[in-house]
Amino acid sequence: LHVIADLWEDTSMPIYTLLVDAAPNLVSLTLRTDGKDVTNGILPPIFAGEMPSLKELTLEHFTIWPTTYFHNLTSLSLSDQAFSRPTTLGFLDFLENSPMLEKLAL
Repeated sequence: LHVIADLWEDTSMPIYTLLVDAAPNLVSLTLRTDGKDVTNGILPPIFAGEMPSLKELTLEHFTIWPTTYFHNLTSLSLSDQAFSRPTTLGFLDFLENSPMLEKLAL
């Protein structure tokens, strides 16, 4: 699933409100925005936190996500991280909890 949105938080219906149901078969996810309204870099809850098959993740402008997300990744790409970033310790904890990660692009 690849979501490219100019207005992630459209006031009439935020895009992330469409991503609420569990996604047990989702293998690849890309979330890209223009960065103007990305909730201060915080990724809102998506897919009820249930994405057990997710292997490839690309996030643009999102710097913080729930700690229970994304533990089965083999590939992670983070770009345009202009907002507050996780602490070094927090990011290292994330990496430690991602034992299958083979590719990291920052």
